[in-house]
Amino acid sequence: MKSIKVKSPFSGIQVDYMQESDLPAVMEIERSSFTAPWDESSFREGIRSRNHHVYFLVIRHQQNPVAFINFWVVEEDAHIANFAVAPNYRNQGVGKYLFAESLISIRKLGGDHVSLEVRVSNIPAQYLYRQFGFQVVSIRENYYMDDHEDAYVFRLSNLREVDLCIDRGTHTHDR
Repeated sequence: MKSIKVKSPFSGIQVDYMQESDLPAVMEIERSSFTAPWDESSFREGIRSRNHHVYFLVIRHQQNPVAFINFWVVEEDAHIANFAVAPNYRNQGVGKYLFAESLISIRKLGGDHVSLEVRVSNIPAQYLYRQFGFQVVSIRENYYMDDHEDAYVFRLSNLREVDLCIDRGTHTHDR
């Protein structure tokens, strides 16, 4: 069994469901993170749909969104569709913390097989995913529409066997 310990990066941090009021900050993070960002209507529709398979989470620091993740869970299969951290909060443990919280949520929702795509050039993200036991299972050639870069498909096939320990300190996890 793989054991992963993640500590809250700093005080004043909170993980919660994304709200429409979060969209200005989320869109700023999205545009600063991706060369082909999602449009605001995609986020808005996802939040409004209340689809019980689709989840949008944010991590807030002092009430301001600083990272977000979007994933879906259908039976045992989960897919992480979008995940980004604001530039000023990168390399501080924020992404790792949100990713761990998301995996715990996925497991609670019955997910055991988790997949995602990542640019072959995005080495920091690949490093993060590997820390959680994800492995490359295939390559999607010309996956990204903006520059035709390939994507690695990462997969974790046994989330139930991963021991995720999150030290939230005195912070709350509003779920």
